[in-house]
Formats: sequence, structure tokens, C-alpha cells
Amino acid sequence: MLDEIRRLPNPSELLKIAADHYPNIQVLATGSSTLGASAKFKDTLAGRKRNVWLTPMCLEDLKDAQHTDLRHRFLHGGLPPFFLAERFPERDVQEWMDAY
Repeated sequence: MLDEIRRLPNPSELLKIAADHYPNIQVLATGSSTLGASAKFKDTLAGRKRNVWLTPMCLEDLKDAQHTDLRHRFLHGGLPPFFLAERFPERDVQEWMDAY
């Protein structure tokens, strides 16, 4: 797993080499989907990648977290770090919103 792969100078090069030279290895690369992050990808990686869209927490996730209060979910949001915070992480939420 490669978290925040967008921080590399040329992340698509690393992923392309991994896909071409190690076809039996699956790489999970995560990071921001903002336009600024995608500008670093110089190759489309067509045929070498699959996108996985992660959604905010749904009702089943709330049950798994043993925290089914929808008011809490609406106030804190559906991203796990914000949802699980004991106090509302206003600065972190604002930074996340500004990124979009």
C-alpha cells in the first residue's frame, strides 16, 4: 500500500513500473483526488489501474462503529476521522473543505 502517492514527484512512473514488471502484485495507492494532485500524473496508466471510490460512512458503517446517532453523523460528517473525533475537528474539516 502506498498512501498519499501524490507526494512523489512522478507517481505514475512508479505505478507504471510496478504494473509492467510485477504483474502479479497488486498495489493499493491512495491519496487526494483534487485536481492539483492529479496534475503530477504524467501517464494515464490506462489498462494498468482500477479506480475505487470510497464513500462517506453509511448506516451500516455507523452500526459497525456502534455509533448510530444520525445527529452526530450530520454534525461531524461522514469521513471516519471526523466522525470518530470526540470533539468537532473544525480546523481539519475546514482544511479538507478548502482542498475542494
